[in-house]
Amino acid sequence: MMGISNQEQKRVRLKHFLKILSEDPSLSNQIGPGELPPLSELVRVSGYQPENTPVDMAELVSLLLKKRGLNAGSEDMMEYVMNGGTVGDFVNTRY
Repeated sequence: MMGISNQEQKRVRLKHFLKILSEDPSLSNQIGPGELPPLSELVRVSGYQPENTPVDMAELVSLLLKKRGLNAGSEDMMEYVMNGGTVGDFVNTRY
């Protein structure tokens, strides 16, 4: 019997994470319609340079967290949120 591939596990985990994010009250309270900056602005502010490749959102989030002074990356945030925390709590907690 074949197990689930690592790629499939990652896809399922990401899908679950995005569902949790969509229900995160700390995001809906802070960001109203049209208030999120465009991706190009987030890339510029972060200093990320994708060099004609697709934007790696995990890398972009990690850079933005570092700009906010957090010693944590996107994986840390994902773990925190998947264990019941909110993005707001994560960002407001200094690591």
